[in-house]
Amino acid sequence: MKRMRLKPLKPSQILIIAFIDQLAITMSQQGLSILSEAFKNYAHLGVTQMGILFATVALGAVVGMIPAGLALDRYGVKTIAFVSGASILIIMLLLAALLPKTFVPLIVLLALVGFFLPALFLTGATAITKMYAGSPNEGMAIGLRQAATPLGGILAASLFPLLVKSWSLQLVLVLIALSAGGWTMLFGGVLKAPSKRAKQPARSAAHSMNVPQLKRQLIFLKNPLLVSFLLSPGQYALLTYAILDLHDRWHIHMTIAGPIIALALLGGFIARIYLGKLSDHGIAIPRLLMWTAALGLLSLILWALVPSVTPEWMLLFIFIGLGAGLDGWNALLTNWVAQITTEKERGMALGLIGMSGFIGIVLFLPLFGLMIRIFSSYRPAWLLLALIYFLGIGVIRQSVSKTVEIHP
Repeated sequence: MKRMRLKPLKPSQILIIAFIDQLAITMSQQGLSILSEAFKNYAHLGVTQMGILFATVALGAVVGMIPAGLALDRYGVKTIAFVSGASILIIMLLLAALLPKTFVPLIVLLALVGFFLPALFLTGATAITKMYAGSPNEGMAIGLRQAATPLGGILAASLFPLLVKSWSLQLVLVLIALSAGGWTMLFGGVLKAPSKRAKQPARSAAHSMNVPQLKRQLIFLKNPLLVSFLLSPGQYALLTYAILDLHDRWHIHMTIAGPIIALALLGGFIARIYLGKLSDHGIAIPRLLMWTAALGLLSLILWALVPSVTPEWMLLFIFIGLGAGLDGWNALLTNWVAQITTEKERGMALGLIGMSGFIGIVLFLPLFGLMIRIFSSYRPAWLLLALIYFLGIGVIRQSVSKTVEIHP
């Protein structure tokens, strides 16, 4: 009796599963930040400790990025999707089961979560960029897949504050574990296994990766790396501290503050898809990045300086701008890297970009919390983030100038 073979899925069908997978991953990654108030109350943490705690997740990701990128180039997306999905499932369930109230054990477990997270979202990014490479819909496909990130944040911000109250922090963490781990393993299951001929070059390329080659790639990706380093802290500051700022400065209840953050992420969701479409229509990616970062800069200044007597409904417009500006640029960066790298080095390049972004997060989040503690106000911290975005715009302008020189 012949074994029945399932018909391979179309790229559009795989894109849908990649979208749902990224949705689940984001609910794990950003959901931890959305649950910052729950962690703060559960473990009796201060604001500075909060910054250190969630910077630790990013630090784990910094350490995990390069191994994830190398593993993807060597073993392929399908294998790494299974391994990373199973790993995050086990570790998140362990976090939910133990959930220590003391600071150090909590940091260790969250660092492990951070270490395995890069492999999860690099699998989807690498698979889709390779699948749609050279397609007229490449920017739109990458933008759609990456748009799952803010949408996952929207769901987390809308649901998790309510679920924590009606369930418990442990049960929400179990939900996150099953969702992120399960969908990543399913995504690996629908991917086509690479042929024996296709496997060998990838293995030899990854195996022969040495320090000079890594150095050359770092120089080649200098501007995208700097952009990731400078802009990435904005996403995490929005998720970790904006909800606390709404609660502490504006005295908005957490069940209302969560949906406001969800509204901000909706701005990021729309921006990622629309900007991907614009890139397919021939607008240079560095120019689109500059526009997006400029919107983030303006929104940060407004949020930092807006008087406390401002009606709450007006804050909604600021938060849409914050979401589009601080969260909408990410898909553009992935598309930029896809355009300037080959398929053989794609996993490593995306890993380096992700690592650079997480280094920025590790350095900035504790500083953000420290500034709040020193000044007893969130305003100076938001203004510092605005200054960082201003520097990011300066780096992007250099790339815009080079693009104009190459394509007069």
